[in-house]
Amino acid sequence: MSDSDGSNHYSFHEAENEEWIEVHSAAVTNTNPGSTVHVTINTTPICPNMSNGDFRKLIIRLRDTALVLIRERIADVTRWDQTAQDRAKIWFGRADEALRARLHAGLPKLAAAMQELKPENIVRWDKQANQNLTCSIVPDSGHNDAAVCKPDSARRMIAIYSHFCTLPDVYVSGNCKLNTIIHECSHYIDTFNSQDISYGFGRALSRWGQNASEEAWCNADSIACYVAHFDDVQDFLKKKIW
Repeated sequence: MSDSDGSNHYSFHEAENEEWIEVHSAAVTNTNPGSTVHVTINTTPICPNMSNGDFRKLIIRLRDTALVLIRERIADVTRWDQTAQDRAKIWFGRADEALRARLHAGLPKLAAAMQELKPENIVRWDKQANQNLTCSIVPDSGHNDAAVCKPDSARRMIAIYSHFCTLPDVYVSGNCKLNTIIHECSHYIDTFNSQDISYGFGRALSRWGQNASEEAWCNADSIACYVAHFDDVQDFLKKKIW
């Protein structure tokens, strides 16, 4: 609750550009014996190159950009003209009715999951974050970007590693934070339940897909590239969504 001067009940101004976090509703009390509340706060930034406030704003922007692109692919599948089929063939090596049906079912679910994604669902991988997941994920090697625990799909959790923070926000012809988030959301069992069969974000992945069409349509990077890859960056910039 805010007072008339814009401050909350702790006299902290809500409009202040600082990271205030209410850690307990009874954090200020000395009237009840034995009522002391011990709180441990991990103040390490999620990404060392930005504040947690800036990180949250970035995740929202990435999420909203991904939603625009996913909805474009939904329109492609509905239209399914030559241009739409050609894009599918680039990444999946096929554009038959079985693939169209899979995209028709999966893309709206991917959009719904993306819409449910909140900044607090993106957590830094460390021992504390790992304890909040119901399965073990691989340690931070310095080269991996993110991971999900499929049994936690409904919680829309994504654990990020240190390398994620070094990626460009958007690089539509290569790896970036935008592609990584789409990749991870495709893993959720109620979207595409995708696998990590082959990694890549360029034409090498496309060539793999031409020879592995039975695997490509379940491959997370292939799905991410189908949604968000553009050979010509100007084609992406013309959309004015970033």
